[in-house]
Amino acid sequence: MTILVAVADDPMRERVLDVGLDLGRGLGQDLYVLHLVNETSADSDARRIRDEVREYVTGADVAVTVSVEQISHTGARSGPRTAQELLDAAADVHISHIVMGHTSKGLLGNLKDGSTAFAVADSAEIPVTIVPSMDQ
Repeated sequence: MTILVAVADDPMRERVLDVGLDLGRGLGQDLYVLHLVNETSADSDARRIRDEVREYVTGADVAVTVSVEQISHTGARSGPRTAQELLDAAADVHISHIVMGHTSKGLLGNLKDGSTAFAVADSAEIPVTIVPSMDQ
């Protein structure tokens, strides 16, 4: 099976990748690194993130596939909606474990947008590892 590692364009990306690589080694599983975008085609920022992730995992002792996928809905990306996109991708790729980061948005932010990480953990039927930010 495969571990899905969800990454974003944020300071947590390398920590999340490191946890994913460690789990991949320890469990003997491949990694599927996923970055979700709103655009219908990968824009320059998405391509930059994809290329940075590929460079970061070059030489890793586990097999890594890096993907940029479009979110299928329009409008604002709420935590629960993004969580569903991650869970749909996990089902499509036969994922056995999900690794993702979490940075607290505070009470107001969580009430307004919800938490993607907690929504994934709540709905997933597979193990989810949530990597907290250093300041939490």
